[in-house]
Amino acid sequence: MDPLKVLVLTDFSPLSKVALSYAIKMSTKLPVELTILNVVRLDGVPKSNMRLKQVEGMLMKVAEEEGEKLLQEAKAKTSAKVSFTAMKGHTVTDVLKRYGSRNYINLVVMGSQGASQLKRISLGGTTVSVIDSIMAPVMAIPKYAEFKNFRKIVYATDLTNLKAELEMIIPFASIFDTQIHAVHVVESVNKKVEDQRIAAEQAIDKAGYKKIDFRLIIDDDVPSAIDGFIRQSHADLLTTFTHELRLYEKLFGLSVTRNLAYQGNIPLLAFKRK
Repeated sequence: MDPLKVLVLTDFSPLSKVALSYAIKMSTKLPVELTILNVVRLDGVPKSNMRLKQVEGMLMKVAEEEGEKLLQEAKAKTSAKVSFTAMKGHTVTDVLKRYGSRNYINLVVMGSQGASQLKRISLGGTTVSVIDSIMAPVMAIPKYAEFKNFRKIVYATDLTNLKAELEMIIPFASIFDTQIHAVHVVESVNKKVEDQRIAAEQAIDKAGYKKIDFRLIIDDDVPSAIDGFIRQSHADLLTTFTHELRLYEKLFGLSVTRNLAYQGNIPLLAFKRK
């Protein structure tokens, strides 16, 4: 198996160090190459050309010094190949798009913390912006997460493209011999939902992975229902598939993945639906 190209975002904060620690411990279970990326934000930098270059140079120097310390700490904890890079840009997503155009990424790992409902709707948050902006899967690590193993994964599905999504999840789960709980939340059961349940169970049988089951949950609050199941099952990871938001979703914050990215107590692995 070729090493996975894992990009770990850092701003040198305690939260980003939690994400790096998580990625390092994960590297003991599978072959990875870790690249630690710091985005040197240029927002608020003076517009004068001479002053701009001076400040940019200072910011890059500080980032490289901090990055070297982080790099040496990481190398002492893993046998995986680890490197550090700092890139200038006005936003994290702009830099990630640039980096992704030049380098292949299998997975982005980053810290994630809560935000108010207002921020979810009007600002989006860095984690959600990253999930939205790149095609690579994003693993969002909450503040108190600590990697042990992926014994149980909760896969929150809307059943839209179950077969293709299982084909992406199962290879990952197979590495860790993980139990997958495929969970679908509906407000009530009717003939359509029952037909969907039968089709889902058939698709899971055909997938050929023995450690997977399907759970249908009746609830009108999808994030709350999934959060409850995570606690009940003692899951180690939540995985979902996201898509480009339609206008009314952007206005009213109706994306389940984007809500789960904030309230989770375990890491969220978000795939971009193709």
